[in-house]
Amino acid sequence: MAPVLLIGGAGYLGGHLIPMLIHQGHQPVVLDDLSRGWRRTVDLHPQATLVQGSFGDRALLDAVLHDHGIVAVIQVSAWLDLEESWRQADRFYALHVGHTLGLIQALVAYRPQSPPPLLFGSHAAVFGEGSVEPLREEADPIPSSPLGRSLLAAEWLVRDAGRSSGLDTVIMRSFELAGADHRNGCGESHRRDHHLIPRAIRCARTQIPFRLYGSDFPTRDGTAVRDLVDVSDVARGYGMALNRLLAGGSRGIYHLGSGHGTSVLEVLHLVERITAMKLPIERWPRRPGEAACLLADASLASQELGWRAERLSVERMVADAATWDAQLHSDQQWVYG
Repeated sequence: MAPVLLIGGAGYLGGHLIPMLIHQGHQPVVLDDLSRGWRRTVDLHPQATLVQGSFGDRALLDAVLHDHGIVAVIQVSAWLDLEESWRQADRFYALHVGHTLGLIQALVAYRPQSPPPLLFGSHAAVFGEGSVEPLREEADPIPSSPLGRSLLAAEWLVRDAGRSSGLDTVIMRSFELAGADHRNGCGESHRRDHHLIPRAIRCARTQIPFRLYGSDFPTRDGTAVRDLVDVSDVARGYGMALNRLLAGGSRGIYHLGSGHGTSVLEVLHLVERITAMKLPIERWPRRPGEAACLLADASLASQELGWRAERLSVERMVADAATWDAQLHSDQQWVYG
């Protein structure tokens, strides 16, 4: 099995990438400090190895690369909480830009002539206010928050430093991740959910009011519109991009989204119907940097990787997330660290 370093592999997307890598014949070596991830996400898979620590620790990163003979790296440790990015912008830049620079330097030092290729996980937040039209990769990013700006700066770093050092890189921009994979025991399990569906489900379960930010967007019901994409589909896209990189494929950026928009209010109504629980809602003003509409044009991923979103039912995504939430809060084995 070829050892692939999965940075942030104990988190939501990372947990879905572990079984994908195993299925493709790779050995996942997970590097995660477990501040926002779950040890059990990795422990569920005997073929995976967990190294607890920060990828900002250069000595640890160097040791992992050499000790495991890493052949490729997937970096999905981004923080995606919009509100938190305004409160802790320095930490977002330190993680997204500073740690990523250290990672690139470590990869080049590890194998100067042929550094292991890097798959960098980014997000549609780089597009700021968004667009009513599906966004292609060549669309101009105009980020409107520290979250989006720090991720865009990291994208520039990955592209420029990769090109100058001979490091093959691919940037994967995900849109609104949703769903869960019960067969492989993974779903979203943050202390503070930032994705729409699990946040709404938690509020329905606890009866803590859901804060609906913005009811005056220029959309069909006044609430923001999001491109909900099943996290298992996104993991499959990463696998396809990894195969292309390992086969000597070119650098690039790919959008992973369905191209279909669902409003926040429509999602909230679905959560109420599927959970059979009343969801208390508080209407709040728009948050700074909140996009009105974010939709993906994933045609390049279709043309070059053969990828497209297959699990298109938002009802199914909500139902999977609700089942995962119920399991998570009845199973005492799920603990942080």
